[in-house]
Amino acid sequence: MHISIRKVFMNLKIGLLVLGIGVTLLCAQLFHVSQYSERLGALKNQHLLIDKIINTNLNDPKMASILINGALSEIELSVKLSGQEALLDSFVTSNEEQASLLRSLKISSEAFRDNVLIWSESLTISQNSTHTLMMNARSAYLADIDRMMDYQIHIISESIATAKMTAILVFFAGLFIFLFYRQRLNTIYRDLHKACSIDTDGIPKVVSTQEVDFILKRLLRKSSQHSQNPSLIHNLSGLNNVKGLISSFNAKKAGKGGNNVFLALFEIDNYTSLVKTLSDEDMENLFKKIAGILSMYEQPQDVTAHIDEDRFIFLMSRSSKQLAIQEAEQIVASVGESSFNTAQASINITLSGGFLLKPPAKSLDEAIKEAIELIEKAKETGGNRVAQRRERFASTR
Repeated sequence: MHISIRKVFMNLKIGLLVLGIGVTLLCAQLFHVSQYSERLGALKNQHLLIDKIINTNLNDPKMASILINGALSEIELSVKLSGQEALLDSFVTSNEEQASLLRSLKISSEAFRDNVLIWSESLTISQNSTHTLMMNARSAYLADIDRMMDYQIHIISESIATAKMTAILVFFAGLFIFLFYRQRLNTIYRDLHKACSIDTDGIPKVVSTQEVDFILKRLLRKSSQHSQNPSLIHNLSGLNNVKGLISSFNAKKAGKGGNNVFLALFEIDNYTSLVKTLSDEDMENLFKKIAGILSMYEQPQDVTAHIDEDRFIFLMSRSSKQLAIQEAEQIVASVGESSFNTAQASINITLSGGFLLKPPAKSLDEAIKEAIELIEKAKETGGNRVAQRRERFASTR
């Protein structure tokens, strides 16, 4: 089974996008952890400022006032930093719990600051009583700080655990993408190398990608057409005409081996309206592009031909019916997905197909007539599909 270069690069882009999203999420989580660490640092700083205040010597009132007021301002700022919103708060933390702890912290810090000012401005006689009130407020304030620190440490631990899990997933996703697409890209490179190399031994080149396989088959077909009798070639598409079909089929019958011969007949949908709207040059280009798509699937023992005006025959030698019908469906899908350039605009066309096994006892003309009947059934269901002979009619894409 050939791989598609287009799908490889499309899936690679999707893989890199997913990897980029994972790295972005990991960076956001690490930034989030750093914001929590800043909160924790602000809480720890409040501990230091409290110790600084209660150890201030009041014997020098002016210096004490400067030190205490400066420390109180820093405490007020640190309390604000302790409750500063982080990037992913709504996804990680409980807003109600954090808000409750922050309110309690603000109340106790304000009570402590008020008592500090009373203590620092009190007379020497009343300093003992005001100091006691300040220390009581300090105890309540420290308890709120400790509860807030415990909460911050908890959510930091959770955030780090989430970041670790994300990092592991990103690492293994990146490793998988690297190993998987390294193999795919090596395969593409090998196929391109085979397509560009000079054939010195005549051994058929086996490739793994659809696009390179198509190029090699097309080149092989062009080289073989140069040696064919022009009277056996359809002058518009470059495929076999009716005489060329019979001649090539008879010449290749002996090489079929144990494979069955399947006949796929394709007819252009809405051909009459196309002929009316397109020029002769546009129709010729259209025929050649359909011929190129058929050549993509042609193997050495196969025969392709352009008969009538709008019908193409693909006689394929395959080991199983499933493989043959799958290729016929892929041809219809490839034509439907392709754009055909004309003098007026780019257009899309579709094919209807009839598919059957050609028994050795049945002539080629009889098989073609039966395939035409199948095409009519395919068109009855909307066209752009392949109809095949079964116990009852069925159509597939």
